[in-house]
Amino acid sequence: MTLDNRLNIDHELLCLIINSLEGVAITDKEGRYIYVNQSWTRMMDGLTIDDVYGKHVRDIIPESGIYEALEKREPVIGHGVKVKIGNGKDAFTSYYPIIKDGELVAGFIHVIITGLKSAQEFTTKVNTMTSQIEYYKKELRKIHGAKYSVNNIIGKSSLIADLRESIKRAALTNSTVLIEGETGCGKELVAHAIHDLSPRTEAPLIKINCAAIPTELLESEFFGYCDGAFTGARKGGKAGKFQLAENGSIFLDEINQMPLHLQPKLLRGLQEKEIEQVGGKEPIPINVRVIVASNVNLKKMVESNKFRSDLFYRLNVVNIKIPPLRERREDIPLLCMDIIEKLNYQLGMLVEDINPIAIEKLMLYDWPGNVRELQNVIERAMNMARGQILEWQHFKDYFETKHISKGKNKSFKDGITMRVAKAELEKDIIIKALETSRNNKTVAADSLGISRMMLYKKIKKYNI
Repeated sequence: MTLDNRLNIDHELLCLIINSLEGVAITDKEGRYIYVNQSWTRMMDGLTIDDVYGKHVRDIIPESGIYEALEKREPVIGHGVKVKIGNGKDAFTSYYPIIKDGELVAGFIHVIITGLKSAQEFTTKVNTMTSQIEYYKKELRKIHGAKYSVNNIIGKSSLIADLRESIKRAALTNSTVLIEGETGCGKELVAHAIHDLSPRTEAPLIKINCAAIPTELLESEFFGYCDGAFTGARKGGKAGKFQLAENGSIFLDEINQMPLHLQPKLLRGLQEKEIEQVGGKEPIPINVRVIVASNVNLKKMVESNKFRSDLFYRLNVVNIKIPPLRERREDIPLLCMDIIEKLNYQLGMLVEDINPIAIEKLMLYDWPGNVRELQNVIERAMNMARGQILEWQHFKDYFETKHISKGKNKSFKDGITMRVAKAELEKDIIIKALETSRNNKTVAADSLGISRMMLYKKIKKYNI
């Protein structure tokens, strides 16, 4: 049965359809004209089928791609040719071999755009749109991507060196990561650094604090909901955080606060790689890397039946423990410098240094609130200081009710200044940036937020 019989289309209607297309010509299997439509005739300044019937296409259009299509039995799409009729015209053309029962029987030529100028304008528009898409992808990454990298983890202690290595190893896989650490020690920073180093870095990093969302809203926030799922539901439904993180990572902070009734649904998402919206009937496949954090020991929660053991084992594939600040006191001088620099920018201040005596006393405190508490204390002191140097008197009132050890911290060098600490940290950060970029100065300078010329000056200054 022929095509026109199967579709109940007569020969006259088929001709009408072909004639409605722009610039159509049909050849035999040797590349000789056997049919051209009216549009093709107009393009060729009145050249009709009677003028070209039985002639090779190359005799009329030498640059034609029909012979390549016939020889390879594959379409040639968007081929630019010069039609040498009259003053000459350009055409943006596609060529198709016609196969019947495995045999080559004809060729089909279709002019898509008349004039390469039009084609070039079309290409320019596509390129412009592509550039705009890339721009918006970068802007979206600024909003939903990683805000921190491994270079934002400040410190020169062996514990911090080990932490950086753990982050780099975790970034190489798609396995679930459990980050454990006390409040204020930088769990979110570590999550950002893992995503930033991973192959998913161009995709979103979606963050959820399980303790900040009301229990009754957690499920819809995680997995989204369908139209009409509940009273007050948005028309058309709403995508959940897992859907927003597609091809990227999702960071679930304070996972220990997740209600028991919701834990099986998260477990299913991890095991089956699919979720189900509130009010939905069909599972939705997902491709998301899951990173979670807890400020309490999840294993102890499992033992006390406050957290599901099966979910714990699924989450605890890659485990990263962040050391508390009291276990890496030698990093406090560098942290102080880094915090002062950031706060100077945020608060519009010009604090330049911190007295060594104040640094030493800060190193004797146990910092139960870790780096977050240290930042709070330094900000308080900066607001109290009138000069450019922070003295112990600017911190003293905070510690009146706190316990500070009377022993001398042996890891601190007497007489060190913030300028020295700053120089040491700056050199260390530059070395790390160069290592991460494989010594690519342009990439390293970009990651550090400085010009390449400035990077070269600092490399020379620190003899790197």
